Amino acid sequence: MFFDMENHNGKSWSGLPEAKSLVTLVLDSLRTRIITGELRPGSKINESDVASKLGISRSPVREAFRILEREGLIFTLPRKGSYITDISLQDLKELFGIRVLLECYAIDCIQKRVKESPHETMASIEEAGNDLFKKPDEFTVISGFHFNLVELSNNYRLIELYRTLAISLRRYQLIYLAKEGQREVSLKDHKTIIDILKEGNYTYAKKFLRKHIKYVENSAEDKIKKILAI
Repeated sequence: MFFDMENHNGKSWSGLPEAKSLVTLVLDSLRTRIITGELRPGSKINESDVASKLGISRSPVREAFRILEREGLIFTLPRKGSYITDISLQDLKELFGIRVLLECYAIDCIQKRVKESPHETMASIEEAGNDLFKKPDEFTVISGFHFNLVELSNNYRLIELYRTLAISLRRYQLIYLAKEGQREVSLKDHKTIIDILKEGNYTYAKKFLRKHIKYVENSAEDKIKKILAI
């Protein structure tokens, strides 16, 4: 039911472009089916079933599963198997509420760091701005910028807390990214945040950051409601 030999354009698996590796093809298809809700949150997913339906070995499927688990899209229970990660509106609100606190505190730390070592810190902010225009992995551009922002704090405990949070956030970020045009919106907002930090207006940087995160939350919420209604 959840996996067939045709992709979203109706082409057979063997008819897909050869430029992508088999692992990437499996990963792209599973990722899309999870994000769109075709693979239901909480449902079980089996490596052998996927490999059998595709007519391939388990090796590329196993590697795709590892990547999906790192992205927070699936989880594995010992002796029970792998499952699609659950999502909920309550979980979304709680995660994004914590996210706002951590990222705004990161800006407070950046402000303090600028006072202590202005040249080094401004150079780091400049570098974070340049990173925005590097070609990103399709599914990590959002979390990449925000993690860079937290790293600018130079606060080890904060970075570790955010690293843990990012695993759970990734599912909702991917759902947000699935809507056409969102990547461009985020890139524009991210550049604005960097520009405000360069100007040294940390109060406004936090205000704009809150607005940006709320937009992402609301967009993800709309998509989640549709997924849960399927």
